Amino acid sequence: MSVKVFLSTVSDEFRSYRERVRHEITLYYAEVKIQDDFKALGGETLDMLDVYMESCDAVVHLVGNMTGACPGERGVRTLLKKYPDLSAELPPFGEALKNGDVPYTQWEAWLALYHNKLLLIAKADDSAAREASYAPTDASRAGQAAHLERLKAVERFPSGGAFKNEDQLCLLVFQCAIFPLLVKAYAEGKYQRPDLAKGLIEEMSRNLARETGLDSEGRKEQVGRAIETYEQRIADGQVRTNISPIVDEALDQATTSLAKPGGYEEARQALRKAAEEMRRDEEERRERYVLGVTALYHRARDTALAAFDGEGAADAVEALAKAIHGDNAAMVKQSMNAEAATLHDYGRDRGSNVHLVAEIALRRNSLVAASTADERGEANNNLGNALSTLGSRESGTARLEEAVAAYRAALEQRTRERVPLDWARTQNNLGTALARLGERESGTARLEEAVAAYRAALEELTRARIPLDWATTQASLGAALQTLGERESGTARLEEAIAAYRAALEEGTRERVPLDWARTQNDLGNALATLGARERGTGHLEEALAAYHAALEEGTRERVPLDWARTQMNLGTALGRLGARENGTARLEEAVAAYRAALEEGTRERVPLDWAATQMNLGNALATLGARESGTARFEEAVAAYRAALEEWTREATPHWHDMAQRNMARCLALSKQRRRP
Repeated sequence: MSVKVFLSTVSDEFRSYRERVRHEITLYYAEVKIQDDFKALGGETLDMLDVYMESCDAVVHLVGNMTGACPGERGVRTLLKKYPDLSAELPPFGEALKNGDVPYTQWEAWLALYHNKLLLIAKADDSAAREASYAPTDASRAGQAAHLERLKAVERFPSGGAFKNEDQLCLLVFQCAIFPLLVKAYAEGKYQRPDLAKGLIEEMSRNLARETGLDSEGRKEQVGRAIETYEQRIADGQVRTNISPIVDEALDQATTSLAKPGGYEEARQALRKAAEEMRRDEEERRERYVLGVTALYHRARDTALAAFDGEGAADAVEALAKAIHGDNAAMVKQSMNAEAATLHDYGRDRGSNVHLVAEIALRRNSLVAASTADERGEANNNLGNALSTLGSRESGTARLEEAVAAYRAALEQRTRERVPLDWARTQNNLGTALARLGERESGTARLEEAVAAYRAALEELTRARIPLDWATTQASLGAALQTLGERESGTARLEEAIAAYRAALEEGTRERVPLDWARTQNDLGNALATLGARERGTGHLEEALAAYHAALEEGTRERVPLDWARTQMNLGTALGRLGARENGTARLEEAVAAYRAALEEGTRERVPLDWAATQMNLGNALATLGARESGTARFEEAVAAYRAALEEWTREATPHWHDMAQRNMARCLALSKQRRRP
């Protein structure tokens, strides 16, 4: 027999439990002894028990409410003479000996401890069934309770929870005692590994005990597999990795922990702790890397933007995304789109064209990388937005034409049937690009197309469904109708435009979208001013002034300098029209001041077409002032403003506005010449 086990029980309380456990253990070819085996031999029982304790592997000690018989005085005296240090080694037991007789079962537990044997203490639950001879007394209950307290004093406690039946007791015994011993014996016998890690044996045994579908041979097979793993991967594995001191130290600590009882969890924690430390180090290293490349590429981006190198800025943005996200195409795309959106907002609101050039480059790259219909639709729409925003500032129409093409390409992917809201938003964007082109042409075909696109968008972007998108499209529709109205003699289109703007303001309120509200107020002011110019009274012109002043409250020079400049220009136009109807010059002087303020932000470099329009309007105000004053100074200033406007308003780029500026300049030159005659 390779494993020897002693069952320490009070027969009158646990006989059936003892016999069941004994039967189960012997199925694994282990030797099991009980107290009765030695009593039958005659002689001093306590001495025979001691001899067996010294040679056995484990003692299973069942604790209930009965104490059983006590050894005779001679046996106790003989054993104490044999082990004079027994009380000193186990002081709680020494106290028990002083207090009176100690039962055999308690002696068995203390002798197991004295001989450094595995001691499994199994405590019975009060509900556990007992033998027919079960007859505890108050004294026996107190004695067993005191015994458990003394065991606790030497840090020996009942294993697991209190057992309630034979099955629970067997499972407890096998998990905590028998399987560890069998595994160790099997390893020593078949595999000649007496040094097999004790902590590993304990954990292996506990886990195998839970495998109820395995018989003894199956468990032996799994033990063999586990030992092979231990030999190949742990015992004979690499000790020094030269990866990191953290790794080597943890491997050493885990190996040491596995070699001692209860060391399995300690080994696991050592390895996990080291791995977590490595992970934290890697995260910190990664964080430093990300911070470093971000700082470098952001500086490269900003340097390129400062040099007006939009392509260079886009290259830096893309390089940063790939440096951080590597081959993760989805994250690279997300990063580039986020940066492109930031560039767009800054370029739109702060008047920086180079930011829009950089955005266009990024949007083109996204379009090339797009692989699905949704991605291509989104990429074309975003590219169109960037081209449209920049194209609206340039004298040429190439970018606007390209924006229209990009939107039409997007609509091939973003169909109304498949993605109705995306289709509608792209229709709205297409309308804006067409309207901008229409403003530069003498005909109205593009403007009519723009109106049709806006009306199509509103079929899906309803007020009930998406109120803010509905408001934005209403405002855009108003702008296209206003431009058409300016080219017609009647007022129907202008009145439609005003209605559209007022509708937009019902949802796009100052509280919800302050900047959009300000832009719509500006556009409403334009429509009112145009309508007021065709009327004898000044009511609509005064309303226009109120709308412009409201717009300037949110659209400040600091927040949106280009919007502020446009509103100043529009304010100047309304003031000029009012001034033309008044005898004095106060309104006209205010108009000139507003135009000059607008030119401080709306420069030729940033928004050449707006700059030209402002120069034209400034010339008109100066010409009106000149007509009311003596001398030619105002006329000369007006002519200079018209000449400046014509530098951008060429016949090829903007024939309608070019012709108007030429006529105004000619009229002003004629008046100036007439004044100079003697």
